[in-house]
Amino acid sequence: MTRSLAFLGLGMMGSAMARRLIDAGFALSVFNRNPERSAPFSEAARIAVSARDAAEGADLIISMVTDDRGSRGMWLGTDGALAGLKPGTVCLEASTLTPDWIGEWAGHVTGAGGVPLDAPVTGSKLQAETGQLVFIAGGDTAPLDTVRPALAAMSRKVVHMGPSGSGAMFKLINNFMGGVQVAALAEAFTLIDRSGLNLEQAIDTLLDGSPGSPMVRMIAGRVLAEDYRPNFQLALQAKDMAYALKAAAPLGVDLPTVRAALDTFNTAVAEGRGGDDIAAVVKSVRER
Repeated sequence: MTRSLAFLGLGMMGSAMARRLIDAGFALSVFNRNPERSAPFSEAARIAVSARDAAEGADLIISMVTDDRGSRGMWLGTDGALAGLKPGTVCLEASTLTPDWIGEWAGHVTGAGGVPLDAPVTGSKLQAETGQLVFIAGGDTAPLDTVRPALAAMSRKVVHMGPSGSGAMFKLINNFMGGVQVAALAEAFTLIDRSGLNLEQAIDTLLDGSPGSPMVRMIAGRVLAEDYRPNFQLALQAKDMAYALKAAAPLGVDLPTVRAALDTFNTAVAEGRGGDDIAAVVKSVRER
């Protein structure tokens, strides 16, 4: 049973996940590079001055950051979490990262005496707030079993996908499929607009048929409501598709639909929409 936890990264997802752990009764040390993000936790958790400080004495360290660079900064260096690691600590990287970095990271964790688990999540802001995330884990089953009580506070399901790196690879596949659907939906909205079809009737009919996946339904609803407040930032979706292309190339796998979707998202980012929800890519394409 995990006794003491460190949580690194208190952005939109990380802060909601940390709150779930606190509400479940876990003792947390938290760290965020921007201290303003840590301040709201001052009465419920120990505010650490560095990732190393947060990690000292922890049985489980969870990181939830934006990208490979952010993860590297959290774990490595004199102020990184691995510098404060006690032997046998489970190190869980929940961020969406490249398999290349996860392979390197796992080596660093093992070398420091820790136990690595790559366990990114599916779901966005709402699922994080309500404890309905799904953890997709790569690594050994024994350490995963020891941290299941903590994961249960944040999720509805934990899937052991395979050995180290499996969680990271699956998460990129999951996210590029979502991005491709959203890019296709943006083109559908645009063609409906310009062909003179009744928008609401056309979208309702699409959602009632095979194209109406959960992702398409969610994004269509947000577009029709003109709600672009971020549940999943558009720039992060673009980052994930770029990571997927990078991961696929050494395996000899071409992802032409992902490249096309990434172009659509990158244009929206260049327009200044990167901080908006991914639904804003539909607005971007309709206005071109």
